[in-house]
Amino acid sequence: MDLGLRDYRWLGDALPGRVAPTDLDALLERKGHFLVLEYKPPGMPLPMGQRITLRSLVKLGMDVWVVWGDGPEVEVGAMDRRGEVPFVEKMSVGKLRRRVKTWFEEVE
Repeated sequence: MDLGLRDYRWLGDALPGRVAPTDLDALLERKGHFLVLEYKPPGMPLPMGQRITLRSLVKLGMDVWVVWGDGPEVEVGAMDRRGEVPFVEKMSVGKLRRRVKTWFEEVE
């Protein structure tokens, strides 16, 4: 699985300090509800800048799930309004697929 790592050095010194863009690995919208999936290699922490951005999305009402791993088993946790992922569940990619389907149906 491509973890979606991008090189944004082309922005160089266009932004102040250490500010840089981030990418979202998956974004799903249904009737004004948003689900963001952010994939990371197993055990990799979220960089602080990305954590701040994702926390802001949660505060805007979006659901943000962090997924560690690339299958067939992954660890998944929902980010809270503090930018923390307080609970992580190990599951198969099939179970994650069903969770996304359930999310989609619930916002319907």
